[in-house]
Amino acid sequence: MKREDLVAMGISEENIEKIIADYGKATQKANADIAALREKAGKADDLQKKLDDLEAGQLTEIEKANKALEAANKTIADMQKSNAIRDQREAAMTNFKITAEQAKTIVKEDGSLDYAELGKIMSEKETAAAQAKEQEIAKNQDVPGGGAGGGNKDEKTEDVKNAESISFGNAAASKEAQNHYVI
Repeated sequence: MKREDLVAMGISEENIEKIIADYGKATQKANADIAALREKAGKADDLQKKLDDLEAGQLTEIEKANKALEAANKTIADMQKSNAIRDQREAAMTNFKITAEQAKTIVKEDGSLDYAELGKIMSEKETAAAQAKEQEIAKNQDVPGGGAGGGNKDEKTEDVKNAESISFGNAAASKEAQNHYVI
């Protein structure tokens, strides 16, 4: 409102001055309040921005820490799995009396056992043991037709030595003469 509007309403000059003074005071107070609120709002915005930056920074640090923790847990799990597989292979080597390479084929990388491969290895071991036993038995057995099995081939029996030393009263002149009558 303007002064002219107040005069047109029939208000006295003295009251108009009071109204204008009150209006001025109220306006100044309102403007001061607005300025104070704007200043507080600006500070609040600055503080909110700082808070957001801190939270973002901390969140990033927390995320980094969580990722590092996940990586460490994965490494630990991998190492535990590797150790468990190694322990299984060592147990297989001890229990089945097999080589490390054989144990590696029996205990797979995922920790499961290959029973077909285990059966194959055990069968091969049994076959090799049976063959070794047969050879041992054959070595210590008497050979039909004279002589002991597995003995020294260069060693002659007493009969052969005696026959070689006697040749119808005369010693044999050569090896060929000694073996002349040998069939």
